Amino acid sequence: MTGMAFEVCQRGNDARWIVRLGNSLYGSYLDKEQALLDAVDAARDAQQCGREAQVWIREKGDAARIL
Repeated sequence: MTGMAFEVCQRGNDARWIVRLGNSLYGSYLDKEQALLDAVDAARDAQQCGREAQVWIREKGDAARIL
C-alpha cells in the first residue's frame, strides 16, 4: 500500500495556493483555506478507500502535518 501526501503551499510570487500530490498539481485555489479543505477532503476519501494519506502545509520554509 502506497501512501499519498497532499502538500498545500503558495505558488512562487503568485498569491494563489496550490495542492500538490507528488510531482503533480492537484488543484489551484484563491486562498489557503480552500486549498486546505480540498486537500483534507481528498485525503479522507483516500483513507476511506484503504489508502494511507497525509496533508502537509508548507509556509515560509516550514512544514507541518495537518492530517
